[in-house]
Amino acid sequence: MSSASAIAEPLIPPPPHQLPAAMPNLEQTLLDALPIGVCACDAQGLILRVNRKATELWGRAPRLLDSAQLFCGSFRLESLDGYFIPPDRTPMARTVLHGEATKGAEAIVINPDGKRWVARCDVASLKDAQGHLLGAINCFQDITQEHEMRQALTRQSRTFDLAMVASRMGTWRYTIADNICVYDENAQALYGLSEARFLHDEEGVKAKFHPGDMDLMWSRVKKALDPKGDGRYEVEYRVKQGDGSWRWLSAWGLVEFEGEGAARKPVAIAGASRDLSELKKAGEMQRLLINELNHRVKNTLATVQAITAQTLRSASDLASAREALDRRIIAMAHAHDLLTAKSWVSADLGEIVARALDAFSQARVTIAGEPVELPPKHALALSLTLHELATNATKYGALSGARGHVRVAWKNDKGVLRLDWEESDGPAVAEPRQKGFGSRLLQILIRDLDGTARLEFPASGVCCTITAALPTSPN
Repeated sequence: MSSASAIAEPLIPPPPHQLPAAMPNLEQTLLDALPIGVCACDAQGLILRVNRKATELWGRAPRLLDSAQLFCGSFRLESLDGYFIPPDRTPMARTVLHGEATKGAEAIVINPDGKRWVARCDVASLKDAQGHLLGAINCFQDITQEHEMRQALTRQSRTFDLAMVASRMGTWRYTIADNICVYDENAQALYGLSEARFLHDEEGVKAKFHPGDMDLMWSRVKKALDPKGDGRYEVEYRVKQGDGSWRWLSAWGLVEFEGEGAARKPVAIAGASRDLSELKKAGEMQRLLINELNHRVKNTLATVQAITAQTLRSASDLASAREALDRRIIAMAHAHDLLTAKSWVSADLGEIVARALDAFSQARVTIAGEPVELPPKHALALSLTLHELATNATKYGALSGARGHVRVAWKNDKGVLRLDWEESDGPAVAEPRQKGFGSRLLQILIRDLDGTARLEFPASGVCCTITAALPTSPN
């Protein structure tokens, strides 16, 4: 501290014959009155004098002129990082041995009773009139509370910085006088800037902000800068990144005003920005999903309507119509289950065939085919078709007797699906005089899937061959 120079000379005792008898006690009294610790040593590091505050802070009185205790009277000294500082490396020793003046050095002092506290010391060299080093004086004080407050502020600042990074936020301040906005590091990354200062001139703004958002941005700025308003600024816009892409940001802040009444005028806007890109993508995805859901619901309702109409047209009575309609809607529900399991991206054809024939033993059914992922439209249409073929086989075909057999096989030939249904060992069949529901459904399949369907009735059993073009990726 600056008080070191003020008390430097009295600590270098003049020859005894030049001092009044009461003078040494007066020096000590003056030193003991100081609110800071004071310690002086000679050019060899021997401790010459300390004041009362020093002994209170150290928790002990050092031995004066003792070569076993040089430079410092504390019990133990450590750096702020917790490393031991030997006596010959203390701030006092550096000044005496190397002539290094020390100002504002901080260290942890450990007292004999284990108490730990943080000291700040200022060390100045003591020289005679010819400039020869006589020793040094150390003025120090307890700053533990200040140090803890600084650490708390540092932790709080670090927590704030981490929170800003985690939440993809950054801060900025726009000053009206120079038309410059200064961004912190987080905001620089958000805005795709390489430096903190950004000039909001016409050229800079056009290069950085999306043209479709600028009118909205400037209208919000104008509203916020109105001296009669509340000074709140909030807007969403797109900013260009270094690679030419656009990033959605949300910006909000408060205007700093000067003056009162008619003299009130805006001088700056301080605020923060947040990355909205993921949120915007999620919103767009939600919109697409809703549109897709609407599309699928309409398609499903249209299919249900067609099934209902065809069922009622073919039914002989209301009870049989209800039973048939229930079975067909359940078949659709099974297909929906398979599609839902894969987020309506696709369904495995093998699972669709297995579900259509799961009521029959493996001895009665043969299933063969490579893995094929069907898009939703194909999955629903084939589920209904297989259900109708299985129902017909159960009532009139191979699965109506004890010995009949059904074989279902398929393959994907360069993006074209071919599926064969063959019945054998059942009752003799003949081609019906009029088309039933299954035949009409096959016609719908041809129209919807841009494919072909051939239904044949040899005496040995019903045969059905279906082809349909598969999209490159299910959708």
